[in-house]
Amino acid sequence: LTYYIQRNRKPEHKLELRLVVKAGSILEDEDQQGLAHFTEHMAFNGSTHFKKHELVSYLQSIGVKFGADLNAYTSFDETVYILPIPTDRPENVARAFQVLEDWAHGLAFDDEEIEKERGIVLEELRLGKGAGDRIGKKVWPKIFNGSRYAERLPIGKEEVLRSFKPDTLRRFYRDWYRPDLMAVVAVGDIEPAQAEKLIRAHFGKLKNPSPARPRTYAEIPRREDTEAVIVTDKEAGGNSILIRYPVQPVREPDTVRGYREQLVESLFTGMLGGRLQELAQQAEPPFLRGGSALAKLTPFYKSFNASAAIGPGGAPKAIDALVRENERARRCGFSSAELERAKKDMMRSFERAYAEREKTDSNAYVGEYMRNFLQQ
Repeated sequence: LTYYIQRNRKPEHKLELRLVVKAGSILEDEDQQGLAHFTEHMAFNGSTHFKKHELVSYLQSIGVKFGADLNAYTSFDETVYILPIPTDRPENVARAFQVLEDWAHGLAFDDEEIEKERGIVLEELRLGKGAGDRIGKKVWPKIFNGSRYAERLPIGKEEVLRSFKPDTLRRFYRDWYRPDLMAVVAVGDIEPAQAEKLIRAHFGKLKNPSPARPRTYAEIPRREDTEAVIVTDKEAGGNSILIRYPVQPVREPDTVRGYREQLVESLFTGMLGGRLQELAQQAEPPFLRGGSALAKLTPFYKSFNASAAIGPGGAPKAIDALVRENERARRCGFSSAELERAKKDMMRSFERAYAEREKTDSNAYVGEYMRNFLQQ
């Protein structure tokens, strides 16, 4: 198990806890599509030390609200459990680490509770249906170049959610919720030695299954040809254009040179964004809003994207403007005035962050530790 501890007094008398699992929908077998997310739901439906409803009731009694504070999410490659806890009473802190341990290896998976939760998850899937869902199902396979990511959307498949057997859900939990794929993050108003003692007490006895299934990451294949896709839907809330350039592997900046490249990329994005914003403010703009930037598709792949909300000028005008501005930057770069302005803006943001470093909220540190664990 990996763990991260940092004492931070902003906000006072509060501890941010996370259980981070390197397992999401991408690892689901054919008969498990949607069960990574379903497992997350079951974390609030009974465990070794908390009966059904007991966990939520207890946490609400000490001021932790379900949804607003206590929460969780499932994505392609990870599942994260979020537990902020007040530290004014030591017994509450100790019990919070018991909650994390139960999530890690003590979920009850009671057959009756699984059946009750099935209806809730199916309703969540139903509410998610609409123009966005229909468009996404046509667009995602193209954006991901036909990779497994397009076949493993976290909400899953309705037929699987309706018919899966409880043991199929338990199999996902048994295979992937294990110490080598988990991290505990504890940031807040707590003595680090106390936090470490609690982590060792609750997680020290966990063992990996033997044999353990290999944790692999899906690849996104290289696209050989340019392709145009037009998707229409009567319920679409607006018209937009996306130009997705070739996918490339992510290389996190773990050297000074890598950090410099990240700064250059940030300056580039800011300057190009400024140009596109100016175009959107013209009397007859080519688009309503536009942007161009490198963006992550998954933790280990990124692509350069150009996008715009289409205005009265239609798609051709928006495409022309996006391609022209991207090509202008590629061929000619930027003016010294643009670069100086972007540098000053960046320096101001760094100086402001440094001046307020003692006021940094625990959540900011939590995000960095999660990034370290999930993406190195």
